[in-house]
Amino acid sequence: MINKDNRITQTASLLKAIGHPIRVDIILCLSQNRNMTVTELCNTLDVPQPILSLHLGVLRKLNVLAVKKSGKRSIYSVLDISVKQIINIIYHTRISN
Repeated sequence: MINKDNRITQTASLLKAIGHPIRVDIILCLSQNRNMTVTELCNTLDVPQPILSLHLGVLRKLNVLAVKKSGKRSIYSVLDISVKQIINIIYHTRISN
């Protein structure tokens, strides 16, 4: 069983990971489009591939994103639905206020 201190630390780590603007944009984009390749994400978000891959790696490491291989292509999707919901709620609440 995870104690309270570990849960707080894990929560803080997750919030830190999803707190970067590029990572928020990745989650929002995948929330709308469901599955996207690295190339599609690069083109949609206008982020260079090496930078995008770094941010995708951070989100994958924390199990926020899932990746499937299709030949040489990596296809990303949101794995953690709660993170997807949190980002969407904050984004749409802040935009409307």
